[in-house]
Amino acid sequence: MVKVGIASGTCARCNRTLVAPRPESVAVCDCWEYCPRNHDSGAYATKMEEYTPDLTPATYSAIKVESGETWGNLGHPMNILRRCPVCGFHSSQKPVEVHLQ
Repeated sequence: MVKVGIASGTCARCNRTLVAPRPESVAVCDCWEYCPRNHDSGAYATKMEEYTPDLTPATYSAIKVESGETWGNLGHPMNILRRCPVCGFHSSQKPVEVHLQ
């Protein structure tokens, strides 16, 4: 039996409700591209820029914070995908799949 109508689900990371026409059962939330901090326009409103890690073997260890501007997922710099241009948040978050019901 083919299901018809509208399917919806909630993202576990940003709590946004995603809606898609059936028979879709999975949607991808784009919150991983946005900074989770509130920069006067709400959380997940500031688009982060792409981040390319330094692949020099000497820098494979955790990012050392010399000032208060760098923060986020600093323990594994090879996994960082995005960086917020406003607050310097480093994110290793990947796209989030939302199962629709």
